Amino acid sequence: MGRPKGTTGTKRRKWTSDQKLSIVKLHLEAHWSYPEIEREYKLNPGIVYAWVTRYLNEGIDGLNPKSNQGNTMVSLYKKKLLTEDEALRLENFKLKVENARLKKGYRVKGVGSKKEYIPTSKMNTKLS
Repeated sequence: MGRPKGTTGTKRRKWTSDQKLSIVKLHLEAHWSYPEIEREYKLNPGIVYAWVTRYLNEGIDGLNPKSNQGNTMVSLYKKKLLTEDEALRLENFKLKVENARLKKGYRVKGVGSKKEYIPTSKMNTKLS
């Protein structure tokens, strides 16, 4: 499975949009190179390039942290009483997931918690 995430290296730093902006301006206005900035601030390679690109494309808003919505259907799975609209949205979502799995070549065997996803390449397709 590989090494556990986050066990080696330095801890990830959180950069404010003001700090990012000052670093981006070092590159754009003071003409520092990417490697110089990365060495000075101990940044991972490419992060300054990503910040500069986002700043040029989106302005200061590109440097603000983005929030991750996650899976919006989790709340519907956990809810006990669903309205008709919510039930239809959940059913539609389940059908889309099933369709995507079928396109990737998986078949579902079993029901509920005993479901298995079997690749169609390993299934016996001959009828007895």
